[in-house]
Amino acid sequence: MSKLTSLIRQTEIIKLAKRKAFDWETLDKHLARKEEELGHELCISKRTFNRDLSEIASLFGIDISFDFKTALYSIVPGDSSEENTHLLEAFDMLQVFGQQRKVPSYLLFEQRKARGTEHLTPILAAIQQQQLIAIHYEKYWMGQFQDRTLQPLALKEFKRRWYLLALDEGKVFKVFGLDRIRNLDILQERFQTLQNMDFERYFQDVFGIINTPGNPVEDVILTFTEFKGRYIKSLPLHRSQEILVEDGQLLTIRLRVKIEYELVAEILSHGDEVRVEGPERLREIVKKKAENVIKGILLT
Repeated sequence: MSKLTSLIRQTEIIKLAKRKAFDWETLDKHLARKEEELGHELCISKRTFNRDLSEIASLFGIDISFDFKTALYSIVPGDSSEENTHLLEAFDMLQVFGQQRKVPSYLLFEQRKARGTEHLTPILAAIQQQQLIAIHYEKYWMGQFQDRTLQPLALKEFKRRWYLLALDEGKVFKVFGLDRIRNLDILQERFQTLQNMDFERYFQDVFGIINTPGNPVEDVILTFTEFKGRYIKSLPLHRSQEILVEDGQLLTIRLRVKIEYELVAEILSHGDEVRVEGPERLREIVKKKAENVIKGILLT
């Protein structure tokens, strides 16, 4: 059995588990249907299924276990990660391309793509091997290039752009946009990270990438029109998003975040379909920015 067939089968198991808890008979019927649809031999023995569960936990960070009370298999919420959703979606796309031999005309991708994605693979390799990297980096706000030697620690995506989280010169933690890297070399020198950074915690109180030290976490209250509110509900702005009011005409939410540039930019992007209820200093920032747009004055 090929590795491709195993991956297809495992993704089908994950997708079934995401929809509902299932028993062996349900899984067997599901895989039988997918065999005809995808053209791969997917039906398996229980022994192979148990091996699949171990590989799913290892590859995708998703723990599917058997509940003896209900006699059903289901995803264990606390022990499973949702961070690999993009990988599952990408693998589904690759299956479509493989069958079509080309991108079908009815699948339309956005043409606007950020630069720098060619650096993803070498940076990932450098992170895994703990190798220093040297970059020629452009600072957009200064219009200058700098040569930096970095300890690459992690990669983060935000709004279709990728960012490198690294220790600059082995000392200061910084964030670098991949679209601003003009040249990248992986050095032979290896490093041993002394800092044990919890990146999930580092970004948990911010919308985006910017996290100014000392900037307080605040309750941000936003009210959206009923129409815009549907989008905000289907794709929350932040993990802390909480619905305060939903009366069929307006949607009011609360976010527990720091007030940074990216949050202000996001609020402004919703135009007259959003109102800032608080805090007052955020209202003033957004008001000033909106006035500058009207006046055509480019101010920070």
